[in-house]
Amino acid sequence: MSSRDLILVTAQPEFMPAAIEELITLEKQLTIQKEIMPDIWLCDVPDGAALLRRASQAQLIFVRHLAPVQEQIELHNTEHDLGNIAAAIAGLSNFAQIGRGIHFAVQTRFVQTDKQQGKRPYSSGILNRELALAFAEETGAIEDIKKPEVIISLLCDSHICYIGISTSEENLSAWPGGARHYAQTKEQISRAEFKLLEALETFHITLPERGRVLDLGAAPGGWSRLLLDSGLQVVAVDPANLDARLRGQKRLEHYQGYAERYLDMQLSLSNPAKFDLIVNDMKMDAREAARLLVQASRQLRPDGFIISVFKLPHTTDTINPLKTLKAALKTLHNHFDIVQARQLFHNRQEVTVAAAQPLPARK
Repeated sequence: MSSRDLILVTAQPEFMPAAIEELITLEKQLTIQKEIMPDIWLCDVPDGAALLRRASQAQLIFVRHLAPVQEQIELHNTEHDLGNIAAAIAGLSNFAQIGRGIHFAVQTRFVQTDKQQGKRPYSSGILNRELALAFAEETGAIEDIKKPEVIISLLCDSHICYIGISTSEENLSAWPGGARHYAQTKEQISRAEFKLLEALETFHITLPERGRVLDLGAAPGGWSRLLLDSGLQVVAVDPANLDARLRGQKRLEHYQGYAERYLDMQLSLSNPAKFDLIVNDMKMDAREAARLLVQASRQLRPDGFIISVFKLPHTTDTINPLKTLKAALKTLHNHFDIVQARQLFHNRQEVTVAAAQPLPARK
């Protein structure tokens, strides 16, 4: 047997090379074994547990999810697979992590191109349910799919099931593959609402109970809706119209124009408006967005913060999106304490950044 450990790495396909580079900065001896899917690669390292611990402490941007591979079993796509998987999990050296009172979850992913999925007598849901019931009864652990302390990770392709046990912190996410899903509601205005919800959760941000928010690039108004529902006053800035459902909101002001003009106008006043939070989802180059946020920071209260989406170009022979991101983050670093930057599940060709109140105001 090889003395090296296997780990599964999940990232947005175009950013997978950047994710691997992030991990190599933590473990220079990391090597790529194979691409299971464009967004899931199998890698090996000298010490998988050590890398997972280091990754959980690092503020990685592009690595969405990690899972150890401590066992691989052959799948026959029959009912016997369930028993074989259960026996393999129970035989792992760290199975004792799933002890009495521990909150745990079983997370199963099937490779999307797996042609055997429709032929199997089980689904990912059946695997999760049956295994969780069996292990809860055996160990006294408590199944908790929303906030598990320990996760049993399964990745199944046509013929192999990759199995591992780790903590949710080591996985970098409590959700399978880092894919955080939210339920759609009839009140929802746009898909972009999921980006704000995920950012608040990922960065452990609690919205102020009251106060004012500046929403740059607000149309059609999804972020504004969520902020209004939280009890905040919102100034929505966008030349486009907001969703008709927002009309008549007493705590909403719509400046129908460009963000640059609004900020210039405010800063020309003797008493410009002040905000507890500034959010941004404008469709502009990340470097321009960073410069605009620096300008906007003059209107941020001393304990205020910013949540911003940075749009990145697609990779070409002459365009490097990482270079664009580094330049944008450097601009923010000169004026803010960066809390974290993450390529979230609901991001597309973009990264979300949370930044604390400007440094000069803390002196």
